[in-house]
Amino acid sequence: MATVQEVIDRGREPLNDADKVRYPDSTLLNYLNDGLAEIYTIRPDLRFGSYGTPVARVALTDTFPLSFAHEVAIKHYMVYRSELTDDENVNTNRADKTYQLFTKAVATT
Repeated sequence: MATVQEVIDRGREPLNDADKVRYPDSTLLNYLNDGLAEIYTIRPDLRFGSYGTPVARVALTDTFPLSFAHEVAIKHYMVYRSELTDDENVNTNRADKTYQLFTKAVATT
């Protein structure tokens, strides 16, 4: 299983930010944690046995808590959020498409 840092680094590829210049790890980590919270809202069954426990934020060194298919979904979510906040290069259509990929990936895994 991948670490959260590895998932974030793979999420940088579609953002063309392999050098970590445009998006700091802290920003993408926040997006990843937001995406996990959204996944658990869409698919509460992924928290089976932990419904009464608050969703814990993950750190860069933690193991990603879900499957590889959900890693792919999180990558789409990070691109979506990055596109929404990147005022200079915003492409609303790309943001919408990546959010659709995210929700489809979550719903079908």
